[in-house]
Amino acid sequence: MQIAHVVFIVLLLSLISINCFASGSVAGQPSVSWHETEPVRVVVRSTSDWGRIMFDDLNGTNTNGIKIASVLSSGWLTEKKPEYTIDVGKKIPWQDQLYNGTVVRYGDQVAFFKGLGDFQYSEAYADLTLDVNESMPQIYVWLMSGGNGTSTFEINSISTGGTIWRDIVVGNGLTQQVRRIMSPEPFFGSGRAGDLTVMAWLVGALVFVVLLNFPVPELLAKKIRQRRRDDSKSSHDRE
Repeated sequence: MQIAHVVFIVLLLSLISINCFASGSVAGQPSVSWHETEPVRVVVRSTSDWGRIMFDDLNGTNTNGIKIASVLSSGWLTEKKPEYTIDVGKKIPWQDQLYNGTVVRYGDQVAFFKGLGDFQYSEAYADLTLDVNESMPQIYVWLMSGGNGTSTFEINSISTGGTIWRDIVVGNGLTQQVRRIMSPEPFFGSGRAGDLTVMAWLVGALVFVVLLNFPVPELLAKKIRQRRRDDSKSSHDRE
């Protein structure tokens, strides 16, 4: 096998090993792998008087695997009254109701407030980039709402217009806090497909090089010559 081919195979194996390491597959120990998404649009369609989607855990430490990386823009897609507000950002304070009172917590969130008792249909949005921990098999967000309205929360890709994730909270007259689990994969679908394609090409190239250097023609020719000699010897013996 020529030296150039050996070097080529070594480089291919190195690239495959680097890819496995980057994917957190070394020694079976998954690594923390935060990656920023492409811009997404969070849309809230609601007849509730307030609500929020929180990209954080309740302690504000982002152990949930998804957080806000940057805020691009935000606003209302329906009529905005003077008392309507929307808060978008990192570690925004919010009040959590406990049995014996309230406590102020902090978290990455998109939150709207229309005023108590305002159940008129409205739509708010926030354009963001998110940081997602791809090493986690599941990530989650918190959805919160109050009153008797219904709120639909969506995360859409700005580039494709496709829906990455959607969920609904139906009001029951009380403040609700529900945790919604999702996979990190839809946020990086095209990137993962690209990685698999690269891996397939690398493996294919490796197999091709090995086959080129494997003496298949020589073995076939040798076998044919041996077969002819055996046939010739057999014919000579019969004579």
